[in-house]
Amino acid sequence: MNILDAIQARQSIRSFKNKEVSREIIENILNISRFAPSGGNTQPWKIYVLSQDLMKELETSVLSNLDNGVSETPNFNIYPQPMSDHLKNRVKECGRLMYGALEIGKEDVEGRLNQLKQNFSFFGAPVGMLVTVEKEVDLNGWGHVGHFIQNICLSSMDFGLGTCLQESWSMYPETAQKIVNFSESEILWCGIALGYPNEEHAINSYRTPREDLEDFAKFL
Repeated sequence: MNILDAIQARQSIRSFKNKEVSREIIENILNISRFAPSGGNTQPWKIYVLSQDLMKELETSVLSNLDNGVSETPNFNIYPQPMSDHLKNRVKECGRLMYGALEIGKEDVEGRLNQLKQNFSFFGAPVGMLVTVEKEVDLNGWGHVGHFIQNICLSSMDFGLGTCLQESWSMYPETAQKIVNFSESEILWCGIALGYPNEEHAINSYRTPREDLEDFAKFL
């Protein structure tokens, strides 16, 4: 797929076909993605490709926490606290489009909670991955890991695959660290669901809008 087309066509996939992704394809994607830029070539990322058993163990543990009201201290705020109106409006619009596609009403608290829980099964994807950042890097290092993650999203499309980035995993960093056993020198950033998109599911039918060029760019 042409890289320019891939950038514009990429979307968060939240329903996947029941079709295995070969290890060879996963390795190809990660081998390509490792060429992401990073300051001083620090490459401050690690990625953990999880077995089906580990994915299930993570799902069971996190859902048990949720159902029993057990919380952990997140590594970071997924959304700003407090959040300015222009950012809040974009988040609200994103939610409106997603829940609208699923026909889950604003008052349907249980339906929305059940959709949140889908995060922790990697939305049924055959491949689940966790991405960590070296703790010692500053804020710019997180940006470098972002380049790596974007490479995964785009290169996956060339293999007919889709992805969903899941910062929701940061809600339970202690559980994830215990099960995956990554180093204390790393901080969990996000999960990545990877698989073949289920084009027939309504959740994959909507697209979020983007700001116009004149709204975010200044030519000085």
